[in-house]
Amino acid sequence: MNTFKMILKYWMKSKKDFILEIIYLLMSTLFLVIIPILIGRMIGGLDPNLSVLSNASELIISFSLILMFGFLAFMLERAARLRGAEVSSRAVYYLRTDINNAISRQSFSYFDKTETGQLISRATSDVEESEQIFGMGLNLGLRSILQLGGVTIGFIFFSIELSWLLSIAIGSSLLLSYYLAKKLKPIFLETRNSFGELTNTIRENIVGAQVVRMFNTQGKERQKFSKNNERFYKASVHSVKLNSLYMPSIYIIIGFMTVFTLLVGGIWVIEGVMTLATLITLQSFIATLGFPLVMLGQIMLMYIQADAALTRVRDVLESTPEVKDLPDATPIEHMKGDVEFENVSFGYTSDHRILKNVSFNIASGKQLAILGTTGSGKSTIINLIPRFYEVNDGLIKIDQEDIRKYRLEDLRKNVGIVSQETFLFNKSIADNISYGKENATMEEIIEAVKIANLHDFIISLPKEYDTIVGERGTRLSGGQKQRLSIARALIIKPKILIFDDSTSSVDVETEFEIQKGLEKITKGTTTFIITQRISTIRNADKILVLDKGRVIGFGIHDDLIKTNVLYRQIYETLYYKQKSLPDFKQNTSNKGDLP
Repeated sequence: MNTFKMILKYWMKSKKDFILEIIYLLMSTLFLVIIPILIGRMIGGLDPNLSVLSNASELIISFSLILMFGFLAFMLERAARLRGAEVSSRAVYYLRTDINNAISRQSFSYFDKTETGQLISRATSDVEESEQIFGMGLNLGLRSILQLGGVTIGFIFFSIELSWLLSIAIGSSLLLSYYLAKKLKPIFLETRNSFGELTNTIRENIVGAQVVRMFNTQGKERQKFSKNNERFYKASVHSVKLNSLYMPSIYIIIGFMTVFTLLVGGIWVIEGVMTLATLITLQSFIATLGFPLVMLGQIMLMYIQADAALTRVRDVLESTPEVKDLPDATPIEHMKGDVEFENVSFGYTSDHRILKNVSFNIASGKQLAILGTTGSGKSTIINLIPRFYEVNDGLIKIDQEDIRKYRLEDLRKNVGIVSQETFLFNKSIADNISYGKENATMEEIIEAVKIANLHDFIISLPKEYDTIVGERGTRLSGGQKQRLSIARALIIKPKILIFDDSTSSVDVETEFEIQKGLEKITKGTTTFIITQRISTIRNADKILVLDKGRVIGFGIHDDLIKTNVLYRQIYETLYYKQKSLPDFKQNTSNKGDLP
């Protein structure tokens, strides 16, 4: 879809108002075209042979008609503007809605490849940049085209001999507009791209403020901002320089046309070929011509500017999510939670596989601990279960059914995830916990919080569950954020529960309390755990050992400690790290203790 079709599509969201605006402008243009004729009649019709009273009477009649038609044109123009405001406001409303929906439906892979700052820029400033063409552009564009048409018809009717002059004026202005638009298109696109980079730099400096100050790199970040700011500045100045050529050029064209018409028309009036009334009418038409010529040029530049912005917006709107429902996707009536990987291979890029022929299965209600070296694919496995990404090869089955056959919404409603990086909204504690479950009761919230061992802390706060956590949970400690995230996952009562090193920020005693609470709620829930806590590893029903994206061990602790070299190495390392921690012996059984 090109930019014009896109603009028209959003205008047509208000078809009735759009048609009414055209009708009002058409009527307004008719009255405006009549006014130059009345001016010609008013001045050129003065006859020295008639009495003063007769001339005054003609003047008053013409003057009254001009006022009447001017007032009618004004009222119709106002009505058209009101209709146009409805059209443009609704167009921008639907455009914002569509880009928000487009962003929300994208797969995880889209955000891996697209900078957040660029997305923010496209959803905000690029849409704002296009508002002019949707609003002012619509009204002025229609007015200019209709007035240009009306003036042209009137000019030809009164003097077909001078109509070639009108053709030159209109043709010259349109050629100039086209030339400038062609030159400005890449400049406007550069302006939007550089502004997107500027937005991304600001976002990184805000989000990464702690890291910037930690490494004392404010100067480096200022240089990066300055570079992007200068790029935006240069593109903006270049566009203004080119744009500034248009309006003076139009005034020169109009001025030349006025003088030439006076010269030729004056000679014809002297020779008796043309009446003075006709000459005045033609001059009035030329004066009226100034507005549509100036505006059409500006609208063309406005369109090119919007084209640059909407081209970037269209990239988002037309992006197809890699992960989506199949046409015949089936709803999940009830999920047991049996999970099976069959020769699954996956890579975030086409030339590099993170997982290679991974196969394992875990029965419903059982607990699977996942261990492996850094970069072995532990987190990738849990990202594939709710279909955040699509596997390259192999199958993932839940309850003996390929997960691609399930509706995404149903699949993800049955999978609860507590990730290592906790994101919280700048809302109350209760709102954050109930985020995944609409209309959650306070009893359900408290039940989930108690399991996450956070209730005592919350009720100690002045506003308890109504306490605002701050942006990204800045008013909570790392452990508190993780426990709140656990409660958020538990409240939806998932059939598959995933913990991605989600208790790394809590102490051993707190983790032990959380584990005890989880035992009550996870009965019948299939649980995946990426953890470094050896107590959790040893108590798991199954342990999956990964190395460089391949499964090199699968079984229970007692068997793996004897037969799997990598598992023993990892376990020994974790054992001796945690042996000195308080309450280590209390919170772990002696079964399988290393000598």
